[in-house]
Amino acid sequence: MSATTVTTTAGQVRGRRSDGVTTWLGVPYTAPPVGPLRFRAPQPVPRWDGVRPALEPGGAAMQRARLSAPMTGLGSSVSEDCLYLNVSSPAADDARRPVLVWLHGGAFTNGSGALYDGRHLAALGDVVVVTVNYRLGVFGFVDLAAVTNADVPSNLGLRDAIAALEWVRENVAAFGGDPARVTVAGESAGSVLVSLLMVAPAARGLFRAAICSSGTYSLNHGEQARTDVAARYAAELRIGPRGGAALSDLPAEQLLAAQVAVSEQVHATTPAAPWFDGDVVPGSLEQARAAVRPDLTLLAGSTRDEMLFFRRTRSDILLTGRAEIASRLRNALGEEHADAVLARYPRSLLGEVRLSTDLNFARPTAHLAERHAAAGGTAFAYRFDAATPWLGACHAADLPYLWAWGGATAFVLRGAPTSARRALAARLQRHWVDFVRDGHPGGAWPVHELPKRRTLVLHPAGDRVQVDPAAERRTAWAGADVMPHP
Repeated sequence: MSATTVTTTAGQVRGRRSDGVTTWLGVPYTAPPVGPLRFRAPQPVPRWDGVRPALEPGGAAMQRARLSAPMTGLGSSVSEDCLYLNVSSPAADDARRPVLVWLHGGAFTNGSGALYDGRHLAALGDVVVVTVNYRLGVFGFVDLAAVTNADVPSNLGLRDAIAALEWVRENVAAFGGDPARVTVAGESAGSVLVSLLMVAPAARGLFRAAICSSGTYSLNHGEQARTDVAARYAAELRIGPRGGAALSDLPAEQLLAAQVAVSEQVHATTPAAPWFDGDVVPGSLEQARAAVRPDLTLLAGSTRDEMLFFRRTRSDILLTGRAEIASRLRNALGEEHADAVLARYPRSLLGEVRLSTDLNFARPTAHLAERHAAAGGTAFAYRFDAATPWLGACHAADLPYLWAWGGATAFVLRGAPTSARRALAARLQRHWVDFVRDGHPGGAWPVHELPKRRTLVLHPAGDRVQVDPAAERRTAWAGADVMPHP
């Protein structure tokens, strides 16, 4: 019988076994980032004596409200003490299984690893699944050092993700995993972090493969957005250029209130996001695009109608309208190139959805795969086309399929669980665990090579391989990635 108590580098943890899988929830991977460690880089976990119960998820990162996950039966309160991860494994033995490390999405301001129950994928693929919390919002992705004299390291939330991967390297063997066969994956903001990990020097050697679902580092804050957002926090918190020492003493609720206020002030951007810092990641989009890692195996894709979600929910964190996008494209690409791009999108709701989808998600993700293939790396590309009448194949529509979600959230994103949709879920899950196990998503999924750019289109009616999908739009973009938050 598989052990439920294992020994980590900081001490013993006891999990719970059910239906052939053992889970360890709320396992700390760094010291709590509270008090004097609030705005510090991740620090080692303090050792403990005895056996620590790992039966409930740890606190989610600070955000607006309590999180619950009826689709998984897990939930968590929010807390600054949030740097925990959850492990699901078929057995805590010496089998050395492949490992999937999942970074959640949520616009860098929301979410939790506990929303993603790894038990199903662990059992399906005989793999170890690790879901991770990282610092969010003002606590993890605001350049406070730019507006105060505080010694606040850049991109703390990304540094947390690196620390989690380091924890996996040192500890996952005790849970039945193989630290030499790690795949890091994420969706939306999590996918952005994965793309940054691919070009982060400190993350080298911590994983062998990556899955980017709907997002790349083009969604970082550019110089203007980074400094403007930081200045707004300084104003809300009434912290001047020499007031950085007060940051560790402010109540966490006051920092979160400032984040809410900033989110109401900014337009077409988020109140927190990573940036190119020239430290943990390259110093610019151009440098990141050049820092291709062909030694990694990449799986990358997006949903067909990403931006319908943001239009229907009237979200104000990304550019959605044609006029604003046109202005952004002209500033970034020049009149001639911008007009060539805009000419490929009709002046209609569908044209506007496709234009905003391509700007924010689809083209940068496809370009990531293209650059990887051009550099000699192995890449696989997909487009997720499973649609509902109201939201289409929108942003996050793939999550209920991959994570076997039920309940209201799944119904809104996926629709009724018909036999065809259940079959698509089974195929998608099988592809992902095959990729984690073997570096190939299995089936008839072809390698993404130039110039054919063969892409798997996933659909309830049946999947198909398409050569160079949306070729006319791709040609117009000519490989350009435009940061929506300049």
